[in-house]
Amino acid sequence: MPEHRSKNHRWKLIASVILVLFVLISAAAVYLNYYWRPILNQRIKIAIYNSTDKLYRVDFDNIRVNFLSGKVTISNIHFKPDTAVYELMKREGTAPGHIYKVEVAELILRRIQPWKVYFDNKLEINSVEISRPVLQVTFSDIKKREATKQYKRRTAYQHLVPYLKSVKIGSVVFRDADFKYMDNSLEGNRTTSLKDLYIKVSDILIDSASQFDHSRLYYTRDIYAELLGYNTITLDSNYVVKLNEFRASTAGGYARIRGLSIKPRFREMEFSRRFKYQKDRYSIDFEEVQLNKVNYELLNSDRRLVASALLLKKGNFAIFLNRQKPDSIRNKGKNFPQLALQRFKLNTSIDTILLQDSRVDYSEFNPNSLKKGTVTFSKVNGTISNVTNDSLALSNNKFCNVKLTSLLMDRGRMDVNMKFNLSDPRGAFSFKGALGKIDADVLNSAIRPLSLIEIKSGFIEMMLFDGSGSISGIRGNMTCYYNNLKIMLLERSEESSWFKRKGLASIFANTLIIKDDNPLNGQPVRTVDFQFLRPQHSSFFNMIWKGFAQALLETIGFDSETQNVIKARLRRMEAERIQKDDRRDDRLKKRDLRRGNREANR
Repeated sequence: MPEHRSKNHRWKLIASVILVLFVLISAAAVYLNYYWRPILNQRIKIAIYNSTDKLYRVDFDNIRVNFLSGKVTISNIHFKPDTAVYELMKREGTAPGHIYKVEVAELILRRIQPWKVYFDNKLEINSVEISRPVLQVTFSDIKKREATKQYKRRTAYQHLVPYLKSVKIGSVVFRDADFKYMDNSLEGNRTTSLKDLYIKVSDILIDSASQFDHSRLYYTRDIYAELLGYNTITLDSNYVVKLNEFRASTAGGYARIRGLSIKPRFREMEFSRRFKYQKDRYSIDFEEVQLNKVNYELLNSDRRLVASALLLKKGNFAIFLNRQKPDSIRNKGKNFPQLALQRFKLNTSIDTILLQDSRVDYSEFNPNSLKKGTVTFSKVNGTISNVTNDSLALSNNKFCNVKLTSLLMDRGRMDVNMKFNLSDPRGAFSFKGALGKIDADVLNSAIRPLSLIEIKSGFIEMMLFDGSGSISGIRGNMTCYYNNLKIMLLERSEESSWFKRKGLASIFANTLIIKDDNPLNGQPVRTVDFQFLRPQHSSFFNMIWKGFAQALLETIGFDSETQNVIKARLRRMEAERIQKDDRRDDRLKKRDLRRGNREANR
């Protein structure tokens, strides 16, 4: 019995000790929470204020601390710039290009170690969770002055060191963020808005060692962003922009888009009717677009896009122009590739653009035939190197080289090399290429509606071409090896949507004018020099098409001068036919008159 009482007494003693310890720890936790909360409150605000050169302030309504779990909850946070300080920094030439504004309903810090803040002046947090924040980034084109002896921007660590020895945060996660980017450098202060953005910031470290570590953007090891299912309508309401998936990482140095499309909201003819003058209609989509080895530090600090490669995978480009509308009064020369790049607001340097398995369709509606003709380039693969509008990069190399292979009209292999002078104000470029074996009649889908010519037979063995161009036009030479070429001249039928064949004119052209073969028996190969002077309403693609079409017609002996000869000959033949019919009618009338006189005299 005494032994039993002894055991009960021992358990009661243990329980009492545990209860006392629990009460003491709870009381200590309550006291420390009450005592430490204002310290943390003050330290956070001072740290933000001083580490940003007094540019930013942070305010919040309440901070709740659980000392035992190391959890801190902060509600109704407003992180915003001081506009007066920012204006002063702009006048002094020390203002950053980007400023930030953040609003958060609730922020949760997990596994924070308050004793390290109090005893060691070190702020360590395992993770920060932020749901549905509102992020606003504003860019202004600020001219910064170079650092001098009088002024040299201090690092965040140098600002923090009087209050904290270091700041270490394992991760910061923004879920379902509303993100707005305002670009004040563009006309109209263009704004881009994104919804439901996911951002994860990993391994934030501010200490004496990390302050000069350029591999860390904003003192982080990685900033990862993800956006799924984005779509918007362009400012002019003519296009819808969609993407299925966007992912980017500063540590990985990449930005990737899957399922990107820029689609017109209106059908081809409906689109053209929305404008008074001719306007190109574009339709673009890609399976994948990826930038590799992006220098995010330069993108953030100097707004310079520097990357090693841009991958464009399985892209489809469709361009349509309605020639039924009046010529545009705008000079489309400014949209030549290198001139558009020169006007691009973002300072850009991309070593190589890789095109993989893409397609280009260029179409025109011809008012003479009331039909659409299309030139197609499929299976487009190749590289575009040295794509830049950066003045320093251009001083080292001002040429962009393009090397492409494709299938013309899905049949004949075409290889093209082009060189663009990126510094030339008139958009100078040169080209050289070759087309392999192809049946000539596959070109009919383009030639028939655009030129009112149909190829009845013929085979192209090889076509070689080279030349140069600018916004003034295109010139060069072409050699086309072909045989057994026969054509049919067409005209629009008034009774139906079909073309009518000009039988007599076609016979005349094939018999007397068109050269069936190149080379002809016993003669050298014919090489044609061509030149097309670009009218200001003609785009880059239109100029290329017109120049090559002109060269091809000259090669077969059917140039514009010859066409005029044929038309004049046909007019004479028609006039002679009418005169012959008139003489025949006169003879018949006279014969009928004589017959009537004889019958009257009987």
